[in-house]
Order: sequence, then structure tokens, then C-alpha cells
Amino acid sequence: MRKGFVTLVTAVAAIATSVVAAHPALAAGPRPGFRAPWPCGQVRDYYHHSGEVANAIDFNIAGSGDLGTPALASAPGTVIETVTGHSGYGNYVRVDHGGGWTSLVAHLDRITVSRGARVDAGQELGKVGTTGNSTGPHLHYEQEADGVNQPIIVDGVAMNYDGQTRRHTSGNCGGGGGGGGLLPLGGSPADFNGDGKDDIVTFTRGAAADVYVALSTGNGFTGTSVKWHDFFGLGGETPLTGDFNGDGKDDIITFTHGSAGDVYVALSDGTKFGASAKWHDWFAPNNEVPAVGDFNGDGKDDIVTFTRGAAADVYVALSTGNGFTGTSVKWHDFFGLAGEFPTVGDINGDNKDDIIVFTQGSNADVYVATSTGTSFNPSTKAHDWFAPTGELPRVGDFNNDGKDDIVTFTNSTTADDAYVALSNGTTFTGTSVKWHDHFGLPGEFPYTGDYNGDGKDDIITFTLGNTNDVYVGTSTGTAFTTGAKWHDFFGLPGEITL
Repeated sequence: MRKGFVTLVTAVAAIATSVVAAHPALAAGPRPGFRAPWPCGQVRDYYHHSGEVANAIDFNIAGSGDLGTPALASAPGTVIETVTGHSGYGNYVRVDHGGGWTSLVAHLDRITVSRGARVDAGQELGKVGTTGNSTGPHLHYEQEADGVNQPIIVDGVAMNYDGQTRRHTSGNCGGGGGGGGLLPLGGSPADFNGDGKDDIVTFTRGAAADVYVALSTGNGFTGTSVKWHDFFGLGGETPLTGDFNGDGKDDIITFTHGSAGDVYVALSDGTKFGASAKWHDWFAPNNEVPAVGDFNGDGKDDIVTFTRGAAADVYVALSTGNGFTGTSVKWHDFFGLAGEFPTVGDINGDNKDDIIVFTQGSNADVYVATSTGTSFNPSTKAHDWFAPTGELPRVGDFNNDGKDDIVTFTNSTTADDAYVALSNGTTFTGTSVKWHDHFGLPGEFPYTGDYNGDGKDDIITFTLGNTNDVYVGTSTGTAFTTGAKWHDFFGLPGEITL
């Protein structure tokens, strides 16, 4: 990429006889890549019993430990039901994920999202409670296809229905910062003042929708409360970064999604972002996954969207310097399926960004389609075991050879390693080459960028939680150095950090 439980005692029989009809849907497409509906890295017991709603699972912490904790969207989608006071479910939220798939969280203490809102995976829907026909705090969860409850799979793991209490650790990680969820963010340039060193940005979202930047000094980030924009990247939108006018300073972009599908850009002058302007009026609608890269090698970053679903098409709109051209310019007709992790990088070093997808799951393959400048070539397998489900893949040029490499953060309670596979121009070499043995812990958001300006991309992690620290491990070309704190308060929970 361009540098630049205790067992629940719940009265479920009544729920089973008073189930709310699922939202009508089209013939179900591929199952979305559902994540656990609670925060990354946290552990819950789970249980299903014979009186339960078909295929439903109850998640909880022993006693009342999860009362008031966040209930999260398990995949991107649109909120289609927010119901309070139901006799069985109590307070519940249903999300439409497209392709006939919906999910439901119930017995909420309160609902914190509005009907019609577009949500990312990991975005809060409400707080865990014990409303409706429930005798103790827990999170009731369902997955539905064409209105019919399905056996639940989260984080690539099929839940067990043998009546025994089991345990699962949430993999609802990897979206932008505190957003937590599945939103695939593999890396994007963030040098906002054009000094050759990547900086950091946080989008506060919510009602304020402010944007704060901390600039890199080469060994730390300066500024905590330096607001660069006061209304950009609202909740449900996807904010990213890139140099869209080719002036050497990275700008910010947001994809509104939904039925509008607008794209807004705010250009950087080196000290702030200017007023936002609409650069495209129909791109990456609804649950498509957008990304940024220079696909024709003209020095201006362009935009790409992965439609996912059954078609799995890839569309590109090229930058003119003051807008994006092209709505229906298909550059690939089958890449980045639902549940996979698509991203962007220049793997062959020709200065044109290519597309990369991590299949995750049990195969954990990596496929690449290189850019010709007007389309993407047929995809080829570039690695056959990298970033399985639950890990967080990213892209960057870690050895400064002009070709982007891949890194994965294991991000689990048992291991928090970082592994790298280097690009040789056509494939990625190395499966078990550990470059760091303690970086990007569960609940944190790891990312990449060249923070000291030496031409080699480094790794960064935003701790979020109560500390909001930022740690960087710089690259030596063969490993990452011990993580050092570069900022002590940046990127609060619920914000998107890049």
C-alpha cells in the first residue's frame, strides 16, 4: 500500500410459543461472517436447552456479571426492529444483514440504537438485561435465514447444542477502533501533513462526529485535543483515509452506505481538514465493503467496493482530483465473498494497488488480483494458511522493498503474536515467521503505518478500554521492535481509529 454460566434458569417455553415473526426476506444468500454479539476478547458461557426457541443460544457471565454490558451487532446491517416490552423477548433488536439473513438480541435492559440505523459489526445495539420472560441477566441470540432460525455460528465456530454449558471467547474485533466489529480495515495511509510519517486519526461518531488528529514526531504522537473537523463520519458510515487529490497529504473520506450510497471527502491542508464535499453520489450502498487505493498509478487514491453476497463483484471509481468517476465500472466479477476479509495493497511493486482477500475460516487462504490500471486480473492464491478466523489481518510494506506484505495479529487470550509473510511479487512467503510475540491484545485495535518515516511500515495498537493508550512497534525489516507507548490518551471506545 502507498506509504504515505452458571446454567441459566430462563422461562423459555413461553418465549417459544410467542416468537415474533421474522422480517420477510428474499431467498437466503451466503451466511454472513457473524461475530459474537459481545465485546472482543471477553468470555461468555453459553447454553441451549430443549424448551428454548429453535436454535437460539443464551450467553451469560455467572451470576449477574453481564448486566448492563454491551450487546453488539454481530455483522453489518440495518436495524429493522426495536421492540420494548414484548412478553417473551422483553426488549429486543433485530438486524437485517442482507441476502435473507437477520439476527436478534433479546431480554435487553435497554435499547441504544434506532430503527432504520445502519450498524457495523461490533456496534452497540443495547445493554444486556433480564426483561421479558427471563429470570436472570443474559444475552439471548438468534440467527435467521428467510425468517427461519438457523444453527448459530459465530467467529467461525459452530455453537454446541448438546445441552451442556460451554464457553466462547468473542472474536468481535477488528473494525475501526472501538467500533470493534467485522468491518475489514486492512490498512490505509494517514500522513496528514505530508512529512513522510504516518499520523493517527480518530472519528468520534455519535452526535458530535468530530475528527481528531495526533501528528507523528518520529518517536511519538503529539496532540490529544486537536480537532481537525467538527462533523464527519457519522454512526453507521465507514470513514477511511487516502490522498485523493495527489498533493502528498492524506485526506479523509466517508461512505454513507444505506439507500443513498454517497461518498464525502474532506481534504487536508496540513493543519486541518477542509469542508466536506460530495465526490460520488452512488457507491458502496448498504452492506458493501469499501476500501481506498491508487488502482491506476496516477498518484491519486481511488475507491473500490466489494459487493459480497452471491455476486461478489468489485467496482472501482477513479479519482479526478475533485471527484470520483464511474459508478458501474466493474473491475472484477468474483472476489471477496461474504465472511471473507477483503483489502488493498501493491503486492507486485508496480505502483498500482491490487486487491487482496483473506478467506479466514478453516482454510485461511489468501487470494490476490493484481491491477492492470483499468481492471483486476483473475485471482490467484498467494498463501494457503494465513489469518484464520478470529485473527486480524493487515497489509503494509514491512521490509521497504516496494511490495506490500501481510501481517496477522492472533489477538486471543492465549496468544497475542504478530506473524508476517513477505511478498515476492506474486505470492507471500512464510507462515510461521513471528515478528512480535506480544502485541495487539484482545479488545485492542491493531493497524499498520510508517510512523517513523524510514520507508518500512510499522505496527500500532490502540488499547481502547479504560487506558486509551497507543503503542507502536517499529519495523527493522525482519521483525518488529518492542512496543513503546507513543500516546497516552487517544481513541476512546466507540470511536474509529486509524
